Amino acid sequence: MTDAATSAFKRYRVMALVVGLALAILTVLIIIFGLGATAPRTFSPFHGLCYVIYLATLPAMMRHFVLSKKQLALCILSGIIPGLAFYVERVTMASPVRKEVTQ
Repeated sequence: MTDAATSAFKRYRVMALVVGLALAILTVLIIIFGLGATAPRTFSPFHGLCYVIYLATLPAMMRHFVLSKKQLALCILSGIIPGLAFYVERVTMASPVRKEVTQ
């Protein structure tokens, strides 16, 4: 892999884990305190910001790697469905197909 592809892949993996962990914490907070409580309301903007940054890493991944429509949909949904980020990051991206660089 080229340096740009490696860094794009690392950024994606880090953000996938951060978003997955933030969503897991938010889900636990909602289960414990309920929807109207202060804790979920103060933590949810953090998850939202992380999710937006995570979505911003996807175009760089798509520039360097071939992602099917299913993989892309799973990547987008992984920040919304608890636990899915860990599955997508580990299984779907375990061996990404690198695009051929044409210059």
